[in-house]
Amino acid sequence: MEVDLFLEFASPPDAGRDVAGIFEDNMALARAAEAAGFGAVWLAEHHFLGDYSNASAPDMLLSAMARETERIGLGFAIVPLPIHDPVRVAERLATLDLLSHGRAMWGVGRGVTVSELEGFGVDPSDSRALFRERFDALKSVLATGRIVRGGKSYEVRPRPAPHLSAGWIAAVSPESFELAAELGLDVMTGPFKPWPMVKFDLARYRRLRPEGRSSFTLAVYCESDHAAARRRAEQGLLWVYRKIFEVTRPLLSRQIAGYEHYRKLGWVTPLLDRILSLNALEKMGLAAVGDPAHVLKRLRALQDSGLDRVSLVIGGGDLRRDETVACIELLRDQVLPELRQPQPANLERVPA
Repeated sequence: MEVDLFLEFASPPDAGRDVAGIFEDNMALARAAEAAGFGAVWLAEHHFLGDYSNASAPDMLLSAMARETERIGLGFAIVPLPIHDPVRVAERLATLDLLSHGRAMWGVGRGVTVSELEGFGVDPSDSRALFRERFDALKSVLATGRIVRGGKSYEVRPRPAPHLSAGWIAAVSPESFELAAELGLDVMTGPFKPWPMVKFDLARYRRLRPEGRSSFTLAVYCESDHAAARRRAEQGLLWVYRKIFEVTRPLLSRQIAGYEHYRKLGWVTPLLDRILSLNALEKMGLAAVGDPAHVLKRLRALQDSGLDRVSLVIGGGDLRRDETVACIELLRDQVLPELRQPQPANLERVPA
């Protein structure tokens, strides 16, 4: 199982850093992840969500990371296609790929907040149709380097490299997993659903597309002292999940065409608001916080499920740079070597 880093550039009100400082902190985190042997760093793209995220221009942030690193993959997670021209997406991917010497990666999705879609003039009820239309155009541009509009063909420069034809899709609803299989895309999941529910969806995806790869996003924080790690990380992680509930609540509470599954999950939010704690997040499989043995146990369980990648969110945005870097270094020294030990030859891939 590949271990990745996932960044959203949050700015919690108590963090004591401005956005420029948060950018620099996350650059340091990307460098530490590369030094630790992580496979990729994935950047979210969000708009109009306040202090939950400052990653409105991930192409620029990833380009900066391309110059700060040498080997680690650099991924968009995800590009909300209903608000983007697919030609511009292909151009940014191709440019980042050249700047990073072939390390660009991408994932796409419909978007999961009403404010982001409506802020760009998109009716959320139209997002499914828009996604499909723009995804088909994106795949064509990535494969051919050209776009046809108004009966006229246009060449895209720089031309996308062949490896950019392979991508990921963010999946929450069961229908999204089916769509991933239909479109030949790998699946990115979390943090909107508990891991047991995701496992069920992944089992169906693997039946539909056995060669498909899967990734799950997990909140992690690790210190040598188990109790100290949990005390330090809990406040920030609870802030993050409350913000997730806040920004997705309109989809959970309103009848919006194409988002029926989110409406079905509407009962979860008030329940979680009442019981939300670090223990609850861990029981749902959404976090792994503690000493190296504790984090290793959680990651091994994901690995044994057949998961191909896990994207780690280090804390809740309120940790100091030295704390996040130290966490990655501890993972490098005491967790990842154990996780990478070869499995017994007779151990078969465990179905989700």
